[in-house]
Amino acid sequence: MPLHPAAPLDLPALTAAYTHTAQALVDLGRSLREGDEERATDCPGWSVHDQFAHVVSLEAWVQGEGVPDVDVSGREHVRSDLGEMVEKYLESRRGRPLEELLEEFEDLVAARTQHLEAPTTSPDDPAIGPFGPTTLLGLMRSRVFDLWVHEQDVRAAIGRPGNLDSPSAALVVHSLFAALPRAVARTAEIPPGQAVILDLTGPVVGRAGVRVEEHDGRAHGIPLFSGDAEPHADTVTTTVTLSTEAATRRAAGRIATEDTHYSVVGDADVARRVLDALVIAP
Repeated sequence: MPLHPAAPLDLPALTAAYTHTAQALVDLGRSLREGDEERATDCPGWSVHDQFAHVVSLEAWVQGEGVPDVDVSGREHVRSDLGEMVEKYLESRRGRPLEELLEEFEDLVAARTQHLEAPTTSPDDPAIGPFGPTTLLGLMRSRVFDLWVHEQDVRAAIGRPGNLDSPSAALVVHSLFAALPRAVARTAEIPPGQAVILDLTGPVVGRAGVRVEEHDGRAHGIPLFSGDAEPHADTVTTTVTLSTEAATRRAAGRIATEDTHYSVVGDADVARRVLDALVIAP
């Protein structure tokens, strides 16, 4: 079942999604109430202010800013080399006023957008992302994903939901659906002969399914839906139904499975194992 709205997958659509979500973050930042900046978010160790420091820092990083020389040792939420680098960039901006961060972010987004819209720019141009060399198209998919997830972090912390039907939201759902075959067959270790369907009720509406088959002694997740195809008659199917917000917060690793609102038709244990395996954000 195609996603509605459709995910932005080419460079012009990604550029539009990027600028839309960036502006949403700026608007959120400028509309915070007293005390909002200090509120904790679902990212361990990060406040709302830290979320803004992070999105500015990461945009500066992928535009070529060097790693700041700051000490972030001993922080419990820093558990990898990538996490340490992210924390260094954040720490370098942590003490700056929010308006200063927003102005820097606007400048960075304007520079990025100008480059994206240049007639000589190609989606296949080489780029450097947080995970190493990629193409410009790959980088922008990563940037849109990251910006929207952090927009939702801020919204969750201050109790102001929104943009759950945006193109960026659709991209995150698209990424989740693309990761589903591996998550079901390999990470969740659902056995052959089973199928799992994720049914998203909206605001981004979509349906994706995976049938697990054994090939050469290994379990493989086979996508079910290219149109309206259904599982084989002898397949045991579990359907997990949840909202866009629940699915994407789980995919981002922001909420645990036991805190996720969902319903199941079929095997509840299979559903839990799949939801446990659905985290696709680093």
